[in-house]
Amino acid sequence: MVAQPPVRMSVEPGIRLLDKHWLAERISDMGISWGTGDSRVSGTLWWCMAASSLVDPIVSAHAAGLPTMDPALENIGLEIRPDGGVERVLARCDLGADALEAHSDAAAGPEPVGHALRHTLSAVIPVVAEVCGAGVAALWAIVADAIGNRALDAGAQETGSQLAREVSGGLPVPRFSDIGGRAFVRRISCCLVLEVPGCDMCTSCPKRPAAQREALLAELAAR
Repeated sequence: MVAQPPVRMSVEPGIRLLDKHWLAERISDMGISWGTGDSRVSGTLWWCMAASSLVDPIVSAHAAGLPTMDPALENIGLEIRPDGGVERVLARCDLGADALEAHSDAAAGPEPVGHALRHTLSAVIPVVAEVCGAGVAALWAIVADAIGNRALDAGAQETGSQLAREVSGGLPVPRFSDIGGRAFVRRISCCLVLEVPGCDMCTSCPKRPAAQREALLAELAAR
């Protein structure tokens, strides 16, 4: 078996998320990877991945009771895959720059982080929407589902709801369902993968009939 070379990724400053030309190129890369020329579809898929990468370290830290990174665009870096997707969001201290100034009261961290995340999302989402043609409300809904899924991954469902309430603004609070003894996010967003040639609807897609979706999730829970 021949060893595969590691995937080479670039690191870009978080402020790139406001650069329309840069975003258009990354979304185009995503469309080429998925085989779609519809920028609304490729942009939505790109944002699903970017939003998940953005909230992941925040939700994980929240769930573990650890200090969270500052999600302000000037304080983060983006690890970009060859297909244009955001693999990880890095804190400034992880980029080799000066460590972020520590808060004297760690318990007061979540509220400022929620406000900072709202500020970041409020700046980025309209730009992504303009570049790809997706609706602003649809992109906010994707963030809510991403927070819910990352909270489930961390085994701390309430953490997702708490963070969403702290962000407030245009962000819905994640919803959950218990099916077959397993918790799932009751999604309110669609990644539009069903509009990619050769792809099918996600198991948990909110566009499925409710009974069909629950039956499929029950099968998944039983595995």
